[in-house]
Amino acid sequence: MTLTWKDGYTTGVAELDEQHRQIFELVNALGVLIERGIYDSPEVENRLAALGDEIRQHFTLEEGCMARHACPMARKNKDEHEQLERAFLDFLSEFSEAKSLALLEGFHRSAEGWLLEHICFVDIHLRSCVNKGLG
Repeated sequence: MTLTWKDGYTTGVAELDEQHRQIFELVNALGVLIERGIYDSPEVENRLAALGDEIRQHFTLEEGCMARHACPMARKNKDEHEQLERAFLDFLSEFSEAKSLALLEGFHRSAEGWLLEHICFVDIHLRSCVNKGLG
């Protein structure tokens, strides 16, 4: 699957939406490498490192925005972020010890699913909170 940005994913905060798009691009780029059968290369390592960096920056900004706009999903958002960060670190540890295409594919599928579910069921709640603050 290729992640495609849709207007329905907007949070009301342009910087967050841009970060979501960037995360989509990184996950999609990893998918291209997987399709080519590439899993044990510096290119994969670089993509994973960039994804980790982008996610950490994004989570920090998004959690701050939810707190600032008193979003009722702020706690759930933070909890899900912490779960993903733990899962990502576990994956990186496992992948560094036993690089395999199957392991990378499993991570990729999970990342795609998690992103879409999290954005659609948690992050978009920020939109109404941001819009309330404008009125």
